[in-house]
Amino acid sequence: MRRWLTASLLLFPILGCRSVTVAEPHPSRTWDLTRAQLVRWQADEPSFGQDFAIEASGLAVSQQFLYLPSEKYGRLILVDLSDVARAVTVRLAVPRHAELEGVALIAGGMLLCDEAHAAVYEVPVDDERRLFASAGEEPLPVKKLALEGVAVRGGKIGFEGIEVDPDDGTVYLLLERSGTDVTGCMSRIWSLQRTAEGLRSDGDPVDVGLEECTWRLTGLAWWDGRMIALKTQFPGKQYEIVTVDLVTGSTDVVLDLTEFLRSLGTQGWSNNVEGIALGRDGSLWLVADNAVTGVIDNPLPPPTEDRTLLLRIPPSTPMGD
Repeated sequence: MRRWLTASLLLFPILGCRSVTVAEPHPSRTWDLTRAQLVRWQADEPSFGQDFAIEASGLAVSQQFLYLPSEKYGRLILVDLSDVARAVTVRLAVPRHAELEGVALIAGGMLLCDEAHAAVYEVPVDDERRLFASAGEEPLPVKKLALEGVAVRGGKIGFEGIEVDPDDGTVYLLLERSGTDVTGCMSRIWSLQRTAEGLRSDGDPVDVGLEECTWRLTGLAWWDGRMIALKTQFPGKQYEIVTVDLVTGSTDVVLDLTEFLRSLGTQGWSNNVEGIALGRDGSLWLVADNAVTGVIDNPLPPPTEDRTLLLRIPPSTPMGD
């Protein structure tokens, strides 16, 4: 049976319903928080509505669709942006107890990173429109890719993001944090190339220093030929979008989201933002993981007090426009 979800896009502050349109590509610019929009959906299958702990941690966007993996329930929520936003849930044949923290689009499919198993999976998608129209009970097959030169153990602090360079296909894989209060903490980004069997590191990873071990990087995206990341401080203290120098590991803050996301938290939205993506029009998309759980054996997510936040922040108008 097909699972349909309907969605509406609400201006923040809420001014009424509006549809999402797919815009033409635009040169990069910063983002206008005063025009931020909340995406709200109602699920025909209630367990994957925003009032349930679907734990959406990764995010990717194509010309027409948003891809949101449900971290621990082997589902992909596929949102159609070409009209009034609609979505379907797609089953994924990932291993038991997988924790899908990141997603990136590639030609002919997508890549998923699994924190629990320190793994990367390739999922074929020949036609995303056909996938959207035929989503049902049959799970999409996945292929685990061999990782060469990447030494990470599975666990609760592991692979948190994945992104692909749109120009040369390089895959960037993010370890959210390593180190201790004594040694100091850092996030680490591997640069990987495709091989016949998987992905191979093409050199030393880039280490991004963190002020304290309460900080981490989570979620990667491309912005005008530069890597950006979501940088957060636990528990819900600070949220920043930063550029990352892929040679030196240095970062610069381009957008501080702290006060804005805190305000949404007081309205019942989870502000544990973990996934980011850039739309073709330069919009910044964010999604929040709305639960903190351990190993999950239940087939469906339970209700939760903090609703899943899916947010679009349009680009600001550059000087001279």
